[in-house]
Amino acid sequence: MVFSSIYFVFVFLPLILLIYYLVPKPGKNIVLAAAGLIFYAFGKPENLIFLLFSFLFNYLTGLESASLRSRGSEKAAKGVLIAAAAADLLLLAVFKYLADSMPLGISFYTFTVLSYLFDLYQGRAEVQKNPLYFLIYVSFFPKVASGPIVQYADMEKELAERTAGKKEFYSGFSLFLTGLFKKALIADALGAAFAASGGQGQPTVLSAWLTMIFYSLQLYFDFSGYSDMAIGLAEMFGFHFDKNFDHPYLSSSVAEFWRRWHISLGNWFKQYVYFPMGGSRVGTGRIIFNTAVVWILTGIWHGNTLAFLIWGLYHGVFVLLDRYVLNRLLAGIPKVIRTILTVLVTFIGWVFFFSPTIGEAFSLIGRLFGAGAYGFADNMSLFLLRGNLLLLIIAAFGCTEIPSKLYSRFIYENRFGLAERTVTVLHTAVCVFLLISAVAAMLAGTYSSFLYFKF
Repeated sequence: MVFSSIYFVFVFLPLILLIYYLVPKPGKNIVLAAAGLIFYAFGKPENLIFLLFSFLFNYLTGLESASLRSRGSEKAAKGVLIAAAAADLLLLAVFKYLADSMPLGISFYTFTVLSYLFDLYQGRAEVQKNPLYFLIYVSFFPKVASGPIVQYADMEKELAERTAGKKEFYSGFSLFLTGLFKKALIADALGAAFAASGGQGQPTVLSAWLTMIFYSLQLYFDFSGYSDMAIGLAEMFGFHFDKNFDHPYLSSSVAEFWRRWHISLGNWFKQYVYFPMGGSRVGTGRIIFNTAVVWILTGIWHGNTLAFLIWGLYHGVFVLLDRYVLNRLLAGIPKVIRTILTVLVTFIGWVFFFSPTIGEAFSLIGRLFGAGAYGFADNMSLFLLRGNLLLLIIAAFGCTEIPSKLYSRFIYENRFGLAERTVTVLHTAVCVFLLISAVAAMLAGTYSSFLYFKF
């Protein structure tokens, strides 16, 4: 089941919300746990075996570590946590590198349970003795398939006590509709354009640039749209997750880009890998080593091919260059130029994401600059550019802060002093527009899964 489906929007979600808001407080967590399992098992029930195993294995591990600590065996307790984390990683590696297919979201929920184990190890959280609370943490349907990767210490308190009222519902529903609009109208349209541009028999320089740009924008609207929907859904049930994207294509360095893109994954690696290794509080050589480890692991987490490893190293090199070379070299250059250069670097990096082989990735990168291309442009590439020019303009505009700032000033800050009733009507009208537009696109188009489902 995916968020951008008619069944989810008009059957599953309304039914779960209705039951959740009607049942008394003691039953709300039972509803969420059942919803998570139904959502995850939908379409492929056998995947539920692995999710439930992960839940039970790590829940019992936490209890065992607590028992050992209570008997004064601190070293043994930490050994149990380390052994369990190694087993979780081994299971993930088996599916990612040896199996023909992976259970949905295994990379995400494995990092979820590892967060729990590491938080226990670091003393950031207490052992969760309530199995229902821990099951919700692992299987919460807004985040189980593609994140965001919420650290256990950040979600621990709201598992037991949270508020889900009118304010949370409207705020979360608005964000959900924003994400649905991003996915159904913009990302899927960009996906169709990407497929068309990448299928040319005699690719030109222009078609190579269009292929790269279409995919880079599609990936952003697809994944940020999913994250908006997930965070909005969570808020409707009283959970407050931090944002996962912060206009990353406005970044003026690659390091800044990774503080704005897939924020939950970046924070996970900082908290559980980079900081324990010493972070930036060590010498230059060790900082370079720590950064390289993080980016190698980031590449491996994303995929099981050499292309993803190269992609991780590629970004790691630029993060180090930003730190030691480019921040001084480009200091006097206008920010808009630095932003354009950063976008170019990140867009080229995404070529490794969608290319079937390393050779094809480097071949397309070469064509961006004329190597191996059949001329600068042909009728097909010009046709694609003209036919998708408006889409590209809308997408570029949507990558900026302008839409959210305008909406905030009109609706949330009410800069024009409109009557509260008028503001409510305007906000409702926008939500209705987003919903109708998204549903129309979903009905008119074909099924399109989220890109990060494959990770």
